[in-house]
Formats: sequence, C-alpha cells, structure tokens
Amino acid sequence: MLSDQDIFNRYQAKNTEFDKCAEISLVGHSLFDMWGDMPDGTPNLAGKSVANLGLSGTSTRQYLDVIVKPKNIHSLGKDVFIFLGVNDIVKEPDYSPKQVLDWLNEMIAVFRQISPTSRFYLLEATPVNNIATVDNPQILELNQYLENHCVSDVIYVKTWQYFENSEGKLDLELCHDGLHFTQKGYDVLSRILTSYL
Repeated sequence: MLSDQDIFNRYQAKNTEFDKCAEISLVGHSLFDMWGDMPDGTPNLAGKSVANLGLSGTSTRQYLDVIVKPKNIHSLGKDVFIFLGVNDIVKEPDYSPKQVLDWLNEMIAVFRQISPTSRFYLLEATPVNNIATVDNPQILELNQYLENHCVSDVIYVKTWQYFENSEGKLDLELCHDGLHFTQKGYDVLSRILTSYL
C-alpha cells in the first residue's frame, strides 16, 4: 500500500505534467498514470492537449489530502476527467461509497475555484479479473452509489460495459494483470473519453 509520502513523491516526479497548461486534465489513479507509460505516452484526445495528473496507487482521500488541499494543482483544462474510488475500497479504514463521494465532492469544490468554467466528468470504476485485493461486487456497489448520488452538474461516464467479458470480469485482452490496461485497453478508454468531447 502506498503511503501519503509515496503519493507525494509520485506527484513530485510528475511536476511537469502538473505544471502543464492543457485543454484536458486527467485526475486519478494508476489507470490514468500508467497511460503515460505506454509507448506513445498519454495521447491528445479529440485533437486537444492533455495533462495527465494521474498518480498510481492513490485513493480519493489521498489525492484530496496530499494534492488538492495543499494546492498542488494550479490550473485545470476545460474538461476534467476524474477516475478515483476503487483504491479507497482497499486502502481507507473509513471507506464507504458515501465517504468516497464526500471526498470527491470536496475535491470538485476546490477544482471549481481553480477553474470555474471547466466541465467535470466522473468515470465509473472498471471491472477487475481475479485479483487479490478487491472484487467486482464491491466495485459495482461503489459505482451504483456514485451514479445514483453524483451531483447533477458532474457528468457520470459509464465504462464498465466496455471493459467486461461475458463473465462480467475485466476482459483479459484489455489488461496485463487483471487490473491495469494494455494499449488495447487504453484504446477503449480513449474512445470513451473522446465521445464526451
């Protein structure tokens, strides 16, 4: 489990991304962060520049406490995609779907001060396939709560159906370890995000 200090260290290693002025901001955990590790890096989306502010291993609480509250984000794009929540199930002693939403709402309130005209999108957590730390029923419970209680001016982005196989698990053709995406998985993610731009 990555500590708050580990998350801060990863933020420092990505300072250039956090300082970048881009049209789109990706805020989230490893599924955003590791996009930058693909051979072509994080792509532009719909011809728009992207700042990848993803931090592998982070929970929503950590992103809020370590990055957002200390004002480590200075600018945001016109479109802000948020991909957080699943790590909280594993890491946070105070975890509940409601608690995750409270953290997300607190984060988005700060983001609105930074960039009042931005559009905010909350991505549904994607399925996993036989990993030890978390299972799909827990993720589905979180997704259902977030979708039902997401504030009306945040756009909820459905992802699950595009990543699941016939058994309702993460399609192994789209990942390399039952959790993290291959380039093929990122191609799917890119199509989903682009459809909202």
